[in-house]
Amino acid sequence: MSARFFSARLFVVCITALGVASPALARNYYPVQNTRTHKCYVLPKKPKSKTVVILGNSAAYKTRNDARTALGAFAACKT
Repeated sequence: MSARFFSARLFVVCITALGVASPALARNYYPVQNTRTHKCYVLPKKPKSKTVVILGNSAAYKTRNDARTALGAFAACKT
């Protein structure tokens, strides 16, 4: 195999790996509350249901831990 062929193949593999990994790296987490049960939790995607609402100013958090910490700031989630 020539070095040029190997480089082209490596480039294709790297681009494919980047394309597969990028959606997972861009995940956002949302602190939400179920309006029927009044339970609060964190979702990895924006809720589409009418019974689940985003708490606060609809901010998305980069990590699940950040979103869990934000849940503590809402009075509705302290019960």
